[in-house]
Amino acid sequence: MSERGQFNLQQRVNIALGIAALCLSLIILRLWYLQVLRGDFFREKSENNRLNTVYVPAPRGLIYDRNGKELVTNRPSVNIELVEEDAPNPKQTISTLASILGLDPATLTENPAYLRKRRRFEPRLLLKDVSRDTLAKVAARRYQLPGVIINVEPTRNYAYGPFAAHVLGYIREITRTQLDSPQFAGYRIGDLVGQFGIESRWESLLQGKHGEQRVIVNALGTRIGEFSYEPEVAGSEVTLTLDYELQRVAEEGLKDKRGAVVALDPQSGEILAMASSPAFDPNIFATEISSDRWRDLVFGPDKKLNNRVVQGGYPPGSVFKIMMAVAGLAEGVVTPNERINCPGFLHFGNRNYRCHKQSGHGSVDLKEALAQSCDVYFYTVGQRLGIDRIHEFASRFGLGRPTRLDLVEENPGLIPSTEWKRRYFKNPEDKKWYPGETLSVAIGQGAVVTTPLQIARALAALVNGGRLLRPYLVKSVAATEGEFRDDRFGPEEQGRLDVEKRILDTVREGLVAVVNDPRGTGHRAQIAERKDIVVAGKTGTAQVVSLNLSGSHEHLNDHAWFAGYAPADDPKIVVVALVENGGHGGSAAAPVVSRVMAQYFGVKPAEGESQQSVTSVED
Repeated sequence: MSERGQFNLQQRVNIALGIAALCLSLIILRLWYLQVLRGDFFREKSENNRLNTVYVPAPRGLIYDRNGKELVTNRPSVNIELVEEDAPNPKQTISTLASILGLDPATLTENPAYLRKRRRFEPRLLLKDVSRDTLAKVAARRYQLPGVIINVEPTRNYAYGPFAAHVLGYIREITRTQLDSPQFAGYRIGDLVGQFGIESRWESLLQGKHGEQRVIVNALGTRIGEFSYEPEVAGSEVTLTLDYELQRVAEEGLKDKRGAVVALDPQSGEILAMASSPAFDPNIFATEISSDRWRDLVFGPDKKLNNRVVQGGYPPGSVFKIMMAVAGLAEGVVTPNERINCPGFLHFGNRNYRCHKQSGHGSVDLKEALAQSCDVYFYTVGQRLGIDRIHEFASRFGLGRPTRLDLVEENPGLIPSTEWKRRYFKNPEDKKWYPGETLSVAIGQGAVVTTPLQIARALAALVNGGRLLRPYLVKSVAATEGEFRDDRFGPEEQGRLDVEKRILDTVREGLVAVVNDPRGTGHRAQIAERKDIVVAGKTGTAQVVSLNLSGSHEHLNDHAWFAGYAPADDPKIVVVALVENGGHGGSAAAPVVSRVMAQYFGVKPAEGESQQSVTSVED
């Protein structure tokens, strides 16, 4: 019997048992890791594979005028969308849809909404806001279009097209920059947000809250049911201070013109009308807008997106004489009864500074100088005041700084001073202020820049006792379900004129004469049917270029201003009109103000010339 190696069965069994025990321990340890230590993580992953979330857009809050008239609503928009997980062959589905509609398949897949990233079962947008004809064609062939769905969602409806467009604004898809901003935390790619005007400034309340639909899918990713649904919450409703009828009349007054009209309550600062022309139709942003159209809106010659009431900067012309009169009286450099001779020019240095009436106004006091808009009178007042005192008083009226209207970024305007010139210019010779420059500023020319809203705020301060009020546009905000209502909007004082009442009253007498004196320049601002409602105000004609070039081209013509209020003894409304390149304020801007005031007081506007004869040269 040959020798064989000792075969230790028990040892081998023990080794096998040890290996088995180790493997079992590893399996148990792995199960503990997966089910206990990482259980929450993998449970969430499993749920996400079983459940998918589809977001449902919420209707934006409505916007009303002060009397409850709907200005901005929502309407149903029918979109054609594709859920790729429900389409066995998405490319074939798109090709079939394009064939049905007579389109190039590329037009369906090259739009930004289709190309953006999405979650599983989130539809891709193929066609937005389709017509009834397109809807019928798709609905009739649904059996050939697996994965294609017809989705109805609310879209913005600006009920009156371009009406108050610069106030209401518009909405567009959120930008990448906005998504990265803390202000838009919680927003998603594809969300529509306010990009301009009230839609933008009140975005957080108008937006509402998306709904969430969670659908159950099987292992193949096919939708087999609905797990839960959290309904969307509509945005809050915003009521504006605007009056629909006043706004309509203001816009009609600017038809076929470039310019601005603003009307406000001088006792509160409520804006009753704000019109800028040319305007645009916010409804065009409900669909994709071409790059050419966008460039025309922003950079075109009419700059249609520019809100001229607050973003347009203009020399105020003779309207500035209101502030000059207050400053001259307050500083004692002129008295109401002092008479200054106007031969048609003021000789200063080596040149003649002309009056708008070449033959001159003769000897005039303050009231007559305002009524007839005598340049020589105010050249003289400007000489006596000096530029820095002019700057001080104009600043008290709020000129040269934003009104802080919560709407868009404002043009701050400019009231020059010796300090401003030292800071603004680099050349030492340019830093010096020359006395001749003061004469130009004294009649609202030179470096003076204002906005129509600044002029309206300043005139309101003159007639309400000296309170400089912040203009505002929102009257109230309320949740659609009634959870809250905010009516706390109201007057906010930004400063005081700190001028004696008798001085303000004296200047106001001159402004009454502008409209009602036989030689006044503003007759066309009268309301013919209501002699008991006395209109007061000031005309203005602001040079765009030197006199020898004015009139050679329309865009070089003077800007026309009229700033008025009524009734003169107890002002309820201030209206300012600016007509770009309109010529004389008395003929181009005053009638626009008259029509707005007539609407406010419920009477018919004056037609044609005033009943009184016009004997003065218009300003």
